[in-house]
Amino acid sequence: MFLAIPQALQAAAKEPDGSQMVSRAELVSLLAKETGISTKELNSIMKSATFKPEIIKRMNTQWEAQPYAKYRPLFIKQSMHDKGKNFRAEHADIFAAAEQKYQVDKAIIAGILGIETRFGESHGKRPILDSLYTLSTGFPRRATFFRKQLGAIIQISRQDKLDLKELKGSYAGAFGSIQFIPTSFRDYAVDEDGDGVRDVFNSKKDIIGSVANYFNKHGWQHGRPVAHWLPKQTRLNKEWRKRDKSRLNHWVTLAELRKAMPKTFNKIPLPWLENDKVSIIEMETSKGKQLALVHFNFRVIMRYNPSFNYAMAVTEIAAMWEKNKFAVD
Repeated sequence: MFLAIPQALQAAAKEPDGSQMVSRAELVSLLAKETGISTKELNSIMKSATFKPEIIKRMNTQWEAQPYAKYRPLFIKQSMHDKGKNFRAEHADIFAAAEQKYQVDKAIIAGILGIETRFGESHGKRPILDSLYTLSTGFPRRATFFRKQLGAIIQISRQDKLDLKELKGSYAGAFGSIQFIPTSFRDYAVDEDGDGVRDVFNSKKDIIGSVANYFNKHGWQHGRPVAHWLPKQTRLNKEWRKRDKSRLNHWVTLAELRKAMPKTFNKIPLPWLENDKVSIIEMETSKGKQLALVHFNFRVIMRYNPSFNYAMAVTEIAAMWEKNKFAVD
């Protein structure tokens, strides 16, 4: 069924100013149609939600939009290596079981947990209800998306014993050690410890298993690399020079790249293989603009967060523990 978008939403500017453009009543009406939950129950839930303009500001100034040269030092450092090494050792059996079951490399699972919550230490302090209410009514560019997240978390709270009044997470509505948005939690979180609850705050089995399941369902290729920086002086052929390297929309095999540009791509070392599905991107590093060869696994990481910065940082974190597989140089 088509749901009409409020006129205030349709007329909103592309750059929201932090004002509420959809009323609480309009939001409840839309949620009722989309979720089947009664307006009475939704009004009872939403009456405690508070509009927070600073959340809109955060959405417009995300760190992922910074050059990689500024983003990288936030995560690629000794403390990340040491904390992750200890976390992996402490839960080695759980990581091993998840890798075997879901065929997702444990270094990547740990890299996600490191970048998201420092291995479960920081889940976020913002009330999820406030965040999603604010973004559903005051962020028109993605209001529909965040309204779906709001509807999902209300439904999830009924099924997974989550107290909406107490649930806290990120400014974008992600929560738990894995920082899943509500629809990702609904679709990919798992009860790995078998206690009947998908506990992504305290259960290490549920936490590690949920990340592994997410990557498995999005096509992760176990044992394959992710990214490889190309030499600064690399010159691509005419076909690839014309391609938009800020987007990942063209994939070939490494064998095809080697045939087209042998001087550059014959040098790519193991574990890269001829039949690997690959593309080429460009990022702003400390050396200036630099090209990188990326495996389809890079795109899978971007399903978690659609940012080159994020995917490269996860790869480099993994490389701190498993350099032979995930090294980018």
